[in-house]
Amino acid sequence: MLSNTITIVPSIEARIVEPLQPFDASRRVSFPATLPLDTLAWARKKAANEALVERIAEIIASYRISGPEDLYEDVYKPKLLETLRYFVSKQEPINMVVPAYPFKSPNRKEKVLGPDPDVGERMSLEHFNSMGARIQQIYPPGGHVTIVSDGCCYNDLLGVSDEEVFRYAEGLHRIVDRLGLKHIRFSDPFELIEGRHNVPITEEEYASRIGELKDRLFSSYLPAGYDFDEDLKKDPNAALTYRGYIRFLMSDLALLFEDKQMSKNAIKKHCSTVARGMIERGKAFSALVATASPLHVRLSIHASDNTGKLSVALLPHKRYSTFPVTPWHNTPYLDTESVSLSLSRKPTDGAISYRPFQDELGLNFLCADVPMYRVIETRDVPALTPNVQFQPLYPFGLKIRVPRDTPISQFRLEHVAELAKVHSPVIFEGLDPMQYTTAMADDFRRVAGGGVSLSILHEGVATTTATRNQGETAAASYFVQISAATGDDAQSALLPFIEAAAALDDVRYRVLHRWQAGHAVVTDHRVALAVHLSPSSLRVLRGGV
Repeated sequence: MLSNTITIVPSIEARIVEPLQPFDASRRVSFPATLPLDTLAWARKKAANEALVERIAEIIASYRISGPEDLYEDVYKPKLLETLRYFVSKQEPINMVVPAYPFKSPNRKEKVLGPDPDVGERMSLEHFNSMGARIQQIYPPGGHVTIVSDGCCYNDLLGVSDEEVFRYAEGLHRIVDRLGLKHIRFSDPFELIEGRHNVPITEEEYASRIGELKDRLFSSYLPAGYDFDEDLKKDPNAALTYRGYIRFLMSDLALLFEDKQMSKNAIKKHCSTVARGMIERGKAFSALVATASPLHVRLSIHASDNTGKLSVALLPHKRYSTFPVTPWHNTPYLDTESVSLSLSRKPTDGAISYRPFQDELGLNFLCADVPMYRVIETRDVPALTPNVQFQPLYPFGLKIRVPRDTPISQFRLEHVAELAKVHSPVIFEGLDPMQYTTAMADDFRRVAGGGVSLSILHEGVATTTATRNQGETAAASYFVQISAATGDDAQSALLPFIEAAAALDDVRYRVLHRWQAGHAVVTDHRVALAVHLSPSSLRVLRGGV
């Protein structure tokens, strides 16, 4: 048997001790007074990269939602910083991945406007896109959010067809393409399991192949020995998601329950069973995303304590909230109080009716049928009313397109002033700037009580040196010419739209806004934000900036 005792036997040589040699100053070891230049450069670069990583993390974290048990700072942030260091060291785009956008709620009567993406999806995609755009402002490789559609995981549990899931995803692709949201990418289980070249390109092909793929997904990627009950006991995030699923299912399947005249106990049992299936399938899907996706920052649209994933809002959102607001469960609408587009169940306030509208992309939303939205006098020319188009802006604001020949004299200035106090900036597109007069501006200021002012917005988009070298104009979605400046001076006349949201935790309360004459920090949500406008336009903005 081997012994754990070690016996030390001194050798004869070890007993012989050499005397110390006299100190020789000429043999002193010398150190350089300064570090080599390459060492200093390396240290400076490392410090700069670390500061950059911290700033990128701040941008990503500004989109998070969190509750009282938030552990982002202590648990998730160190992991996030480590991932970001890798991307920055390789000078690669920051890859963020979020499973989301499954399909519209099957409750078309009470919750959503229909099966297709609407203005709610558009605004949320712009929100995700702004994350990558803000990163690119400080880190040239930029960042992108990869949306992995998880509709195939749950659609059969909620009675939604495979064809409908496919059409919904195609609608999202069209929005991204039409708006030029270059920081958004898409993926799906076909790409993750079979490769990009095997992704179905038609609705018929998708419907014929998705069943087999789902079988492979759920059988191969659900963790071995997974126990639902143990999962809920050990993982508070799983329990939180489970409760959230039940809450949504109660409303998503309300019409089914009504049609079958199910009792409260039967409804509760059914929702619990479906939610259990959704949790189990979600585990398999998360495992697929984790193993098949390249290195990434994992985002989630479900509430959590921000330990394994970062819970993020899909719209500008107050930081402390338990559940995110998702466009596929809600209806987008403009009301009389909110400073931006609202998302909730279909508004049913008996005192106010809502009219259907479409934005420039033909996406649906509702608008309160109240005087403040009747900005054009229609008594003499009633045909003008159907031609007035509202366009909710991200992150807040409203663009109104009117017929080209509309005279300014037909504007209901008192309604415009009321609208501007809620939805600033309000931007009118299609007007002839030659109609603008100082007298008309003074009249508007008098009607508005001095709180809102009317000013001319010049036509056209300026070109910067950088974009001119690339043979293109400034980014159409983000810039507007505020003055008639040209050449190199035009840069001072441009304002990135994304920069307006860059410093925001809550867009309702503060905006950093740069004017040509200097800088101003505005502590009111009613400010003018830049947006590309063509043709000539008028802008209504909050005074005092």
